[in-house]
Amino acid sequence: MTTEAPTSPEYVRAFHAAYVRETGLTVSLGFDRQRTWHTLLSLQFGEPPAFLTVADLVMVIRHLRIGISKGERNHGCLRFRNLIEQPDYFEEELAMARKIAGLRKPQPARAVPVLTPLPNGGSVTRLDERKPEREPVEASDEVRRAMAENLRNFTARISGK
Repeated sequence: MTTEAPTSPEYVRAFHAAYVRETGLTVSLGFDRQRTWHTLLSLQFGEPPAFLTVADLVMVIRHLRIGISKGERNHGCLRFRNLIEQPDYFEEELAMARKIAGLRKPQPARAVPVLTPLPNGGSVTRLDERKPEREPVEASDEVRRAMAENLRNFTARISGK
C-alpha cells in the first residue's frame, strides 16, 4: 500500500473523466477544479484509512443517483461544487454508499445451459453455475432526461402554468 497520495495529473484526469461520465455533467477541468481534485485525492477515507479510488467515486455518484430517482435527493447533489469541493460531505456520502452496498445481499448463482461441441460433430448441453451479470448504466441519458424534466417543471412553475 502506498503512503503517498495519488494526485498526479493522470489521476486527476481519470477521476474527472469518471465524474463527467457518471453524472452526465460536462464541466471543464480548469486550474481550480484540478486543485479541488488534488485536495480531495490527498485525503484518506474509511476504516482503515485509504486513498480514494475511482470505484469509490462511481459508487458515491450511483448512490446519489438512486436517491434522485427515488425522489429523496435533488440533482444539485451531483454538482461539482456540492460533491467534490466539500470533502466532509463527500466522506459522509461515501460512508453511506459503502454501508448500503454492504447491506445488499449478493444474488445467488443460477444454472445456465452451455452447449459444448464434441469432436465427432455432436454437442453436449450442461448446466454451468454463473452469477448474474449487471448491465452497465449509461448515466448521461438518464441524467439528461431527468434534468430536462426538472427544467420543464421549473419553467411551468415560474410561468404559472
